[in-house]
Amino acid sequence: MSNTTPVSPTTRTSSTTQYTPSSTPSVLGYGDHDPDYPLPSIERDMASTSVGSESTPASPIYTPSVSSRASIPRQGSNYESLDQHLQNLRIGSATPQTSTSGPANAAFQREASSTSSNPSIRVTPTPSVADSRRSPINRRTDSLVDGISALEMGTTRQSAQSPEPNNLLGYASTASRQSIGRSPSPSRRRRSGSGVDRPAHKVEDEEPPQALFHERQVQEALTNARNVTARLVQVLSGSNLHQEQNSSIQNLYQQATRLSTFQPPSFRIVGLVGDSGIGKSSLINSLLDKNEFARASNSGAACTCVVTEYHFHDRDDYSIDIDYFTVEELRSQFEQLLSAYREHESSDGSDMATGDREDLKRKADLAKNTFRASFRNNLDDTPGVLVALPFDQAINTMMAWVSQVLPRLRAQEHDTLTRESFDDISQCSNRLKILTSETDERGQTCLWPFIRKLRVYLRAHILSRGLIIADLPGLRDLNSARQNVTERYVRQCHQIFAVARIGRATTDAGVREVFELARRASLSNVGVICTQSDDIKPSEAREDWPAERARIATMERNVVNQKREVASLEEDIRDFGELHLLSIKDAQELLELQQDRDRAVKMLDKLEFELGDHIITIRNRKVSSELQRRYSNYPGGQNLKTFCVSNTMYSKERDKPAQKALPFLNLSGILELRRYCIGIVADSHLRATTEYIRDEIPACLGSVELWVQAGSGDANAERKQQILNTVSAIQRKLDELTSPVSRINDISREVVEKFNNQVGLYMRQRAQQWSASAGQASMLWQSFHHSSYAAFCRNYGTHTTGAVGYRCWNEEAISSMKSNMSGLWDTFDGDVESYLDRIYQSVEETFRNVLRATSDAANSDHNVQAALLTLTATLRHRKSLLLYGIENIIEDFRAKMSNLQTDAFSPIRTSIVGQLMEDTYNAANMEYGTGSDRRRKTIITSGFRSPTLFNHHRQRFKEQFLTISDALQQKTKDVVAQQFTFIEADLETLRDENVVLESERNPEFRTRLGAEVGRAREEMRTVRRAIDDLVNVAREDTPMEG
Repeated sequence: MSNTTPVSPTTRTSSTTQYTPSSTPSVLGYGDHDPDYPLPSIERDMASTSVGSESTPASPIYTPSVSSRASIPRQGSNYESLDQHLQNLRIGSATPQTSTSGPANAAFQREASSTSSNPSIRVTPTPSVADSRRSPINRRTDSLVDGISALEMGTTRQSAQSPEPNNLLGYASTASRQSIGRSPSPSRRRRSGSGVDRPAHKVEDEEPPQALFHERQVQEALTNARNVTARLVQVLSGSNLHQEQNSSIQNLYQQATRLSTFQPPSFRIVGLVGDSGIGKSSLINSLLDKNEFARASNSGAACTCVVTEYHFHDRDDYSIDIDYFTVEELRSQFEQLLSAYREHESSDGSDMATGDREDLKRKADLAKNTFRASFRNNLDDTPGVLVALPFDQAINTMMAWVSQVLPRLRAQEHDTLTRESFDDISQCSNRLKILTSETDERGQTCLWPFIRKLRVYLRAHILSRGLIIADLPGLRDLNSARQNVTERYVRQCHQIFAVARIGRATTDAGVREVFELARRASLSNVGVICTQSDDIKPSEAREDWPAERARIATMERNVVNQKREVASLEEDIRDFGELHLLSIKDAQELLELQQDRDRAVKMLDKLEFELGDHIITIRNRKVSSELQRRYSNYPGGQNLKTFCVSNTMYSKERDKPAQKALPFLNLSGILELRRYCIGIVADSHLRATTEYIRDEIPACLGSVELWVQAGSGDANAERKQQILNTVSAIQRKLDELTSPVSRINDISREVVEKFNNQVGLYMRQRAQQWSASAGQASMLWQSFHHSSYAAFCRNYGTHTTGAVGYRCWNEEAISSMKSNMSGLWDTFDGDVESYLDRIYQSVEETFRNVLRATSDAANSDHNVQAALLTLTATLRHRKSLLLYGIENIIEDFRAKMSNLQTDAFSPIRTSIVGQLMEDTYNAANMEYGTGSDRRRKTIITSGFRSPTLFNHHRQRFKEQFLTISDALQQKTKDVVAQQFTFIEADLETLRDENVVLESERNPEFRTRLGAEVGRAREEMRTVRRAIDDLVNVAREDTPMEG
């Protein structure tokens, strides 16, 4: 076969797909995809390897060596045997000699070594063919050609870029072909079976977060602990006693069953805040690893208004809880929207600043779109309702339409929650799309305007780790009611991410609005997720980053040169397609060309990945650095969490073999983000798991052991009386903790009294002074231009204009109160903390006395020592569990106190002052037309200078404090009652003769149960030792502060 000069790919007439060299190669092929491109997915996990961010710009282009095509040994017979000849023709998995370092490149090299094409080869007896077509460099001594057939070849794998000829290249007699087909050679059998089914990426196998809970030793300890309790359940079920109502064994069986299915109970909420069209649906799909689950409508119009939570449930089906607005809430929303729409329609905007005019138009568009979505058919039939009808009549008309659209809301005004269930993911996804999206069908009603919140329940790995993912609308394009829902939800989140396209993330108004809310609400848990990280071209990178220009240009040249090499090899391979008969040497040359082409394609893939990895990583780093700089002065800004992700890259590579997909999945950023989210809940899970292993299981084993000991029959009447006396003493001391006059039952009264004396009284005395101060602040705003003033009213006092800059009316109005109350609140908060510490100490003191009594009794009489020592050990575990429960309650109380402080002293919409002024702002927004500016200013000023404003503020403040203090007391009583129930059951085991008889009647079962308890205790000592050692090592490795 002669060496053929490569023909330019642009001049070929063949329909074969080819590589076409380009001066500006595309990067990874994802840049033109829509961010909400439907994602293939599943529900899984995996072990990830980080992609190296450094690439080698001068990566060598793979060029076949001369020997690979032309250097065949010239010996007498060329080859010693036909077998050796065929062996030499076998396509190997040779890898180019040049390589670059890094996990991503290593993955590419592994892929290159495992996926070379395997041609099938058949020997066909034919006359020798003159070698006229070959160039001198390829002419060889063909001593074997005269004695054997030419080779007939067909590849089993075709390049996606340039399909190979798959027809037979030589012909033989039917008999010969049949003979060969019945008895294939061993080498052919090996090659035909080389198509290995390589597994796809599994989410469950991803590298876990760098947290102690996810260490292998902890997970193994947790599994072993569950196995211990599962085995105990099996032994307890071996007696019919576990089915007898209220029997001791039934209670123990239920306790062990609960422990055998232990899951860390805590959860954390991750909120994703952002406008539609930025890739949020795809981001959620990627995190959940679900195929086209969260998606927009067919027209691409997704709802920007409905809060949607994603919860875990351990079932194969899917559920959606739909929480509708009440009729009264819908009326209030429609009034606000209609007022904004009519104000816009009645004003030409000529005397308004550009920003104010745009703000008013945005509000009017929101109103019109909401009304169209809610009442499309009705508005078509009654178009004058938005402008012509009197305001109240228009609102009443709309509320009548609501009854037609959703009659159940009128019938169930206070029960607005509906659950729907689905057997498969497509049904749930389709319903979710209907609930959250616009519709193009005239006769179909959009439901999203009537929905407050959705809760979706499904099985997904990331959710099974204790997370709730919340899809939250952006804060700018919402009506008042929905802004309140979103703002209040954001305050509940343990981690908030503002989501934006990477190209505008540093200047995105939606991102800035989230950080402004965080500043006003003192939230320090805000981060940023930048989508479409792959949407960048090398030419843009060269232009934007002069320092990287030379390196990127070199990498581009390498890609272009390698594309040319691939195209040249493709042309050489196509030249063989014109031949129907190949000699052995022609076949070998074709085979080597195909090997060269495959290796060249692998090298091209590698070089393209390196280029993409380099510019994507640099851009990610620069955007993250700029976001850090911009928001460094906001709460938590010094440690801003930023993730740059490509949902499209994750989608495209997700289902490919794991080895090939992994570099791209890492580069997509989704694996890193998912790992971080799972890690959020790790600390609380470790704490719960540690208590489970250290105290819950040992306490249960102690209760079982007491039952076993009760039936041993070695206690005489005197010894039994000694045990009963000890049990009675224990009971009396425990009763002191739960008596009506104990501190446990007096928590709420004590802390509320402190609030009244320290906070409420002071606020009552200063209310008039604060009202006067707020009134003075409101007078300053009257100098605003009427259009700016109206814009501030529409935005509930928080807005920015070119003339006055950023102002927050609520913040200015309460500044005097906030300043006066700051130190006072800190003092009160400290006093409450001290009181709760005393509650904790009183519980410790009670158990100290109880344990002293049991220890003294056990030491005074060795005959009752075994039972009392078991009881003592069990009581110690119950004490630890009770104190652990109280610690969690106090921690929750602290979080609620912090939230209450925000409610009382922050200016945000959902704070107390924000809610008190809501109606005032709404009334001002209802004004439009002639004289509206004066009326608005009168309404706002009267609202802020009202003598009742801060009295109402104090009353709401107290009501909210009462609610959390009552919850504190009730939760404390509940956790005490829970542990005391177990303790009283243990005491009953020692003193109730029926329990003793129950144990004595079943000696065989008692023996088996006793043996299992001994075995379980030994195993739990090993499990606990593993946990303690790991925790101690982690504690030693933690640097001391200061």
